Amino acid sequence: MSKGILYLIPVPIHSEEDFNIKLIPPYIIELINNLKFFAVENIRTSRRFIKKLNPNFDIDNTNFFIVDKRTRKEIIREIVDRLLDGNDVGVMSDSGCPGIADPGQEICELAHKHQIAIKPLIGPNSIILALMASGLNGQEFKFHGYLPIEQKDRIKEINTIQKKTGAHIFIETPYRNQKVLEDLIKQIKPQNRKISIAIDLTGKSEKIITKTVYELSNSKIILEKKPTIFIFE
Repeated sequence: MSKGILYLIPVPIHSEEDFNIKLIPPYIIELINNLKFFAVENIRTSRRFIKKLNPNFDIDNTNFFIVDKRTRKEIIREIVDRLLDGNDVGVMSDSGCPGIADPGQEICELAHKHQIAIKPLIGPNSIILALMASGLNGQEFKFHGYLPIEQKDRIKEINTIQKKTGAHIFIETPYRNQKVLEDLIKQIKPQNRKISIAIDLTGKSEKIITKTVYELSNSKIILEKKPTIFIFE
């Protein structure tokens, strides 16, 4: 029996009210229409997304596995067993690309061990989009994920990272956006270094700002509680 294919399916990174089916490549819609097994970060979000792509999709006869930071190894094994049985499986996070600061890595790791084909599909990734538009170093860069929650730890991390070369990329929980920006402005030296802020990428309120630390300290930017990528070099 031939093995199934593990499809890594990107989903919109903007707010749900900004959804535009024209932004979804037709081949992804066709692929989703033919899948019966999905590994997803959130079942409710994924079901809504699928239904927006195809209101007639047979959701009730579709199998969903939750894959998040709390998922047990047994669930990952069960998903891979479906692939070994010849079933194709689609992996979807809440937004963006699976496996990039989102669930999916463990499934891919086990799939590789079983020589299961993995097919990453083209779609939006806020990290890459932000770097593309930042005007900062696209030859040497590192993604750091989230900065520490506690301010003293966050400041310590910023001061450690700013000693290194290249562009440094972060994501943050929207309600901490302002605090992170303020700490970056206060800590990064000298003031002619640049910070880029990419807000609500691909959404209606998308805004990308790249300024020096000095310029930002004088512009008094107030960030809304929207998904934001921070980059500095």
